[in-house]
Amino acid sequence: MLKDPYGKKLVKHTQQDLNAMLQSHARYVAHQGGMRAQLAHTNLDGLNLANRNLEEIDFTGASLVGASFYGSNLYRVSLYCADLRDCDMRYCKLTRADLRGASFRGARLSFSVLDQADLRSGSMMYAGAAPSIESGENSGVDFSNCSMKGVSFGNAKLDGANFTGALLHGASFKNANITNAVFKGAVLTGVNLDDLKLPPESLEGAIRDISPEALARTNQYKAVLEGHERWIASAGKEGAAAVLEGADLRALEKLLSGRKLTGLLARKAIGIEMDFSGSELQAAKFDGADLRGANFSKADLRGVSFKGAKLAHARFDGANLGGLKLGDNNMLAADLTDAEVSEQQLQAAIRA
Repeated sequence: MLKDPYGKKLVKHTQQDLNAMLQSHARYVAHQGGMRAQLAHTNLDGLNLANRNLEEIDFTGASLVGASFYGSNLYRVSLYCADLRDCDMRYCKLTRADLRGASFRGARLSFSVLDQADLRSGSMMYAGAAPSIESGENSGVDFSNCSMKGVSFGNAKLDGANFTGALLHGASFKNANITNAVFKGAVLTGVNLDDLKLPPESLEGAIRDISPEALARTNQYKAVLEGHERWIASAGKEGAAAVLEGADLRALEKLLSGRKLTGLLARKAIGIEMDFSGSELQAAKFDGADLRGANFSKADLRGVSFKGAKLAHARFDGANLGGLKLGDNNMLAADLTDAEVSEQQLQAAIRA
């Protein structure tokens, strides 16, 4: 256990005690009575806090070694100087959380959202340690596939941290001590790469700011979309079906929302955080595309193919992922084979 920053003795709770407090807290945040949970300077080692609404709870200085927060809402919680070693924090919402001084060694945060979380001032001082030669174990923090847009790691110690596939748009690593860290496939747009001071192999496959060459194709891509919509409106007599395979769609910024793009071919395209909301994308092909953080809310995705696509943190609220009826009365099902997407992301989609 880490030394408590205030020198206070930690109050130990049982799972039964904790359950009662969390149930009361859930009523409190729902404005149905209850009481806000106060769990600063408590010992909750190994307890289950999974799939709960924990927003704005104070865990300052708490010991939570090996606890499970899987799938919980931790919006604006205080975990200042908390001991979170070996915690299961996968699929958590940690937006605007205070994580300064917390220990995350060995913690799993895959697919969590830490946008605008406060990780400043040496907050990751216990984030990792050199891998043990005897055990072969890497104790660095697993941030793989997390959404960490706008996070500040100023002065943080990030030995052995795994940022594989993480969304780090606008993150700051100024004065961070980064050793043995991996950023393979991470989205590093708006990040000062000089602050990382890492060898090229650690950044293998990372997505950086859009290139001048891709930006120069913006008008070309616009013309392709316009021609596609004419092709649909004229039943194939005018225009042509859009082929944007391998294209960096970020050049189109906000031009993909509410469009008629049935049958779009965009295999292996880059569409990170693009807005496809409300668009008609029936039978579109996005096989192998990078669509992390994209917005498909209320889009018509019947019969779409996302085979092997990267869809971490993509939104599907109200999107229609059902089957598409073809002219021969057969049904073309949406295909998510080998796509990187969680069941939680698809809960609000229409799948009938």
